Amino acid sequence: MFFVALLSLPVTVISVVLLYFLRWIPLIFLVPMPVYVLIGFIVVPLSMSSDRATVLEREIPFAATYITIMASGGIPPYVSFKRLSRVNLMPAMRKEAKDIIKDVEILGTDQLTALNNAARRNPLDIFRDFISGYASTVIIGGDVAHFLETKAQDIFKTRASRVKAAAERLGMLLETFIIIMVLMSLCFYILFSVEAIYSTGLSSYSTMLLYTYVFTPMLSVVFIYLAHSMQPKPPITDWRPYKAFAISGAVAILVLFMLTGFMGLVQTPFDAIKGLVDLPTAVTISLFISVAPPAIVHGKLAGKKSGTERGLAVFLRDLTESRKTGLSPEKCIQSLSKRDYSEFSKELQKISSQISWGIPIRRVFMDFLKRTKSWMTQIVVFLLVEAIDVGGGTIAMIEALARFNNMTEEVEKEKKMSVRPYILVPYFAAVMLVSTTILTLVFTTKTMEVGGTMNIDVGFLTMLFTVSGIVHCYLIGLVAGKITEEAISAGFKHAALLVLVALVASIFAPVLLGSLM
Repeated sequence: MFFVALLSLPVTVISVVLLYFLRWIPLIFLVPMPVYVLIGFIVVPLSMSSDRATVLEREIPFAATYITIMASGGIPPYVSFKRLSRVNLMPAMRKEAKDIIKDVEILGTDQLTALNNAARRNPLDIFRDFISGYASTVIIGGDVAHFLETKAQDIFKTRASRVKAAAERLGMLLETFIIIMVLMSLCFYILFSVEAIYSTGLSSYSTMLLYTYVFTPMLSVVFIYLAHSMQPKPPITDWRPYKAFAISGAVAILVLFMLTGFMGLVQTPFDAIKGLVDLPTAVTISLFISVAPPAIVHGKLAGKKSGTERGLAVFLRDLTESRKTGLSPEKCIQSLSKRDYSEFSKELQKISSQISWGIPIRRVFMDFLKRTKSWMTQIVVFLLVEAIDVGGGTIAMIEALARFNNMTEEVEKEKKMSVRPYILVPYFAAVMLVSTTILTLVFTTKTMEVGGTMNIDVGFLTMLFTVSGIVHCYLIGLVAGKITEEAISAGFKHAALLVLVALVASIFAPVLLGSLM
């Protein structure tokens, strides 16, 4: 760090000399270059450590479950780590397991020392407690299986509390975004409207366009990044809603050009209904078209994903009870294939058919993993396959898997319930933003009309502010979906509804003011 800071000193010297002779003020930012280097060497490792802990935090409950299930079947934890080093579903845990295997098989460290070293080097406290606790239990001769099961349950409880705390932080983030977006926009729009009416010479039109179409999208991207850094990141992303958004977005741009006559440059058949389709309506229709189809795609995929996860949880409980009758895991799966497990039923029937054809159960379930996009389903099915393939699918192993899967389901339910109340905030914000802006503009112009000093096009000004409010509501919907449901694609439905709410508010707000006056 000090060596690189020393190498950056010439930049400081040259900047000072050029600043003295050329008087170019931006060069002042290059003067403290060694300070930038020192800050970078401090911040970057901290950021890398935080990212490592964040990614590992989502996977450690399932890794602990895997090790516990294997231990209940007589598999030692080190062998479980060795198998985890080849699992692609948990990339962060795979990297940690590879480091442990490297210390043992390449550097010649004994297993317990390697585990203690891995715990000491890891930034995640849950991982440190789990690994170092296991090593201590082995050293003192304690009950390893009981420790692993108890510690895995504690990890799920800790995970549940952290998910709840994260949901509260995300709620505060959404409220902060709404406050900044709405209040700041109201302040700027009131300033722009007053300037446009009184003609103070501030070039409000260009400034408002810059604020609406440059600054607010950048602000939305910043909050999306903040939400992404605070949320757990599954290794699998379903890109189908975003592909639908790309296609519908292109169609929306074409529709906007057709409804506006390519911004008034070309005559189109839609000119006959120009009185019905003004610019705010055309923008609303175009924005709605851009997000409505991907919202439908996301809704269907999310419903299928949720139904599959719920059906799989019920299937595991039934599989545990069927296994207690003495049937083999294959026979249990075939007997349960006739029951209803929501979206998982079709896949279960296909799995049962392939098993009856004599295909190995591991290959059957691995083919199922390729067909599903739910990371949670893939993890649970992987654990089930490992329990059957390695430990013979004993009752204790499957029962432990069902119990831990129920814990996971409860954590996910608690997370959804924690963020659900915040989803109404963007809708109230959209109504307040559009209606307050329009009412302020109408009230100001009415005041000018009474004074007899009216010399501006009120209709054009109202149209301009309405379009800006609709675009703001569109961005609010996208950010709200990312914050509340961990995916920008979840915001498509909110964006579609918010642009309609904004258009309706812009129509009825002047009517309401007129009736009151």
